[in-house]
Amino acid sequence: MKPVYFLPIGKIGKLEQFLAFAKILDFISGKNTVCLKIHFGEMAHTNQIPANYLKGLINYLTMKKVLPFLVDTNVLYQGARSNTFDHLKVAYKNDFHRLNIPIVIAGGYSGGEEIEVEVNLKHFPKVYVATEIYRSEVIIGLTHFKGHMLAGFGGSLKNIGMGCASRKGKYSQHASIYPKIDLTKCIGCGICGKNCPATAIKLKEKKAYITQDLCIGCGQCIHYCPQKAIAIPWNSTSSQVFQERMVEYAYGALKNKRTAFLNFLINITTDCDCGQSPGEKVVPDIGVLFSTDPVAIDQASVDLVNKSKGYFAEENQDKFLQNRPDIPWHFQLAHGEKIGLGTRTYQLIEFS
Repeated sequence: MKPVYFLPIGKIGKLEQFLAFAKILDFISGKNTVCLKIHFGEMAHTNQIPANYLKGLINYLTMKKVLPFLVDTNVLYQGARSNTFDHLKVAYKNDFHRLNIPIVIAGGYSGGEEIEVEVNLKHFPKVYVATEIYRSEVIIGLTHFKGHMLAGFGGSLKNIGMGCASRKGKYSQHASIYPKIDLTKCIGCGICGKNCPATAIKLKEKKAYITQDLCIGCGQCIHYCPQKAIAIPWNSTSSQVFQERMVEYAYGALKNKRTAFLNFLINITTDCDCGQSPGEKVVPDIGVLFSTDPVAIDQASVDLVNKSKGYFAEENQDKFLQNRPDIPWHFQLAHGEKIGLGTRTYQLIEFS
């Protein structure tokens, strides 16, 4: 049974004292490189963790002479966070620069700078983690807890599993087949082929075609296509397989590292923060959880949400499953426990 510490929303201003209460620095040395893995949000809305909520954490770490940096990776699809320059604009728009610590977009401009990590698990013998994150000695996950269209909910396991992966790693979690080219949008510019590291894309009659046997699933073509003619076959993988792959990537990203996790149960919506709209709120704000166990903290988070009286569901009802009956969220927790990433059994300790 793992301890999960709980700071009620009414005491959010006491985050610094809460972290001292939870003894967050018990496993960190002042000499450690501390990576704060976060989602910087989007241009279209502000449904990420508010930057000012993190001041207590930053103050506490720097007071103890721990020098952290904020980090995320570029996304696989086209959008405001698909390249480093635009991603930094999002981080600045959402005020993370005001925390006065370094901001790093890991994995390089196109997300291809990666370290291969051996895991030997059900779906992957090895996973691909963004270089700067892999080089860090300590990872602290800062997660905005919410719903998700493929995983049921997005917690620490998703923030680490998907968020620490290189572009190739992200693609391998999502898809079972190679990227699909919409020939009606393709103008035959050849940019995708020039940037394909496996030389798997050739032009035929002024249209681009992917040779499946050569494709390595890195997703670079999706990133570079100026016409947005290449897409991820989202439906090629079941929710269970996606969740299990995501958890195996979390296992690889956290391997041989000191780790801790903060889940912010605020603005809990039906959808994730990556789209143009995060959807409707599920329940009122609950608070913040801290644990050194990513499985335990996610289990505690979903339990607190489900016990709460929601906007479209009563107390003790499964809010996420009710919203998406075809997406059982328990697969990620069950697989995380099975591979030794953590335990679903926890003790909730409230800060008073």
